[in-house]
Amino acid sequence: MNKRKIKTPLPLRIIASTYPIVEAVAPWLAKRWFVKIFFSTAKYKFPHGEIEAAEMATTYNISYENKKVQVYEWGDGKPVLMVHGWMGRGTQFRKFIQTFNEAGYKVVTFDAPGHGKSDGGSSHILKFADVIAQLSQMYSGFEMIIGHSLGGVAAMHALIRGVDTNKLVMISSPAIADEIMSEFRKKIGATELAMPYFNNHIEQMFGCSFEEFSAKQNIHLIKDIDLLLIYDQDDREVSLDSPKVLMTKHDNTKLVLTSGLGHTRILKDEFVVESTLKHLVQAELEREKELEVC
Repeated sequence: MNKRKIKTPLPLRIIASTYPIVEAVAPWLAKRWFVKIFFSTAKYKFPHGEIEAAEMATTYNISYENKKVQVYEWGDGKPVLMVHGWMGRGTQFRKFIQTFNEAGYKVVTFDAPGHGKSDGGSSHILKFADVIAQLSQMYSGFEMIIGHSLGGVAAMHALIRGVDTNKLVMISSPAIADEIMSEFRKKIGATELAMPYFNNHIEQMFGCSFEEFSAKQNIHLIKDIDLLLIYDQDDREVSLDSPKVLMTKHDNTKLVLTSGLGHTRILKDEFVVESTLKHLVQAELEREKELEVC
């Protein structure tokens, strides 16, 4: 079967072609639009493999800010939570399901607010973290959390807030605020014109700067967590500066590097899936040995 490339949603294509014009002729309007675009989401069409995975799942909804959030479960056993990235979907982890189920773990994932089959048209990292915290209470914690891209940073924030797990895997997660904003501007064809307005908006909305939300600034707050970083050397969205800076600020860290997979296809790689399971199993074995010694 020939694999078709998933098309970028039409609203995103319109924004990329229109924003540079608006910025040139009406910069005052472009600044406000820049902020709105940053928090807005667009929903990609589900590819065939993800549709099949969703059909095999046990699904249910939870409520967050009076809106529906779609949750998926596969298998039985101790729960492992998997968190997608910006404009992603829980079913992007479909290649992980069988491997973790066969190892005796229940796979839990969700479509974040404004994503996939969940309600809404906007979101931000703390909404991701809030849903993670809500699910953690329902499942009495998780054996491990795996986050892709923004999902890894959201999981970090959830752990800082007290979500119960000892192990975190961050796959292709951006850690440096300036790089995140540079990538965003590139996608919509923006210059740095709107940045002072954007930074002021973040300060007013959250009471702190965008930089203060970054993994670079916060990873040390989960120093007791077993952390696995997985990054691809050919990722065009997140550079290897992210794992480098995280490893300087978190001692209990392992790094796995891949090549040729990019930012999203990394979730379909068998070696990546096996590496995440190995991180979970090894950590459990080490904990059991510590208990035997005691």
